[in-house]
Amino acid sequence: MKTRTRKTKSKLTHISYRDYRAGSNPAGCADPIASAVDELVDACRMSRGCAAAAMMEEVLTAREDLPVHGGWHHVLTGESLILALKNAGHPITEELVEEIVDRGKQIPRGSCGFMGTCGAITSAISTCALLTGATPAATGARARTLAFAAKLTARLAELSGSRCCKKSTYIALQLARDEFAALGFEFPAETYEGRCRFSARNETCDGLECLFYQDSAQ
Repeated sequence: MKTRTRKTKSKLTHISYRDYRAGSNPAGCADPIASAVDELVDACRMSRGCAAAAMMEEVLTAREDLPVHGGWHHVLTGESLILALKNAGHPITEELVEEIVDRGKQIPRGSCGFMGTCGAITSAISTCALLTGATPAATGARARTLAFAAKLTARLAELSGSRCCKKSTYIALQLARDEFAALGFEFPAETYEGRCRFSARNETCDGLECLFYQDSAQ
């Protein structure tokens, strides 16, 4: 007589997202203080460069008083992309810049872990949605945007799920450049390997295992 093996049920555990948003659990992004976000947005807008990653680095390097993780990445990623296009000569109006900033501000902090949608990556996706004209009812543009979203999310998962807003931002900017070029919106390419200058401040940095870690290019 065969004995049936009883499967052990998986144990479900969770951290309340409501409690997290209230600040009772610190394992995530810092609260994107409105005044700090607005200052970063204004600083980014002052840039006249066409290189999105360099633009983002310049803004964040000047504000080392801010935590290394934070919801400002949800705004700056898309803003850096749209301004890079504008500065490269594409017909990007102030209204479009404001739209991307507004979309970024609405992305919940901690969504990378609680919803599986990293804020920095979502910011780049929202820029793609704007360029394609995607809406919930725009079938073709919506499909193109969803395909880009899948590509970005897969790449982030491939490079490990460790907490690092900079890694997410670099991935978003790097892949967005090629995606936007295919749509007819080009801006200068940048070298991403080994360029991260924020590693020392990140307690969850992957170090040499990260593509963007400075020593990994040597």
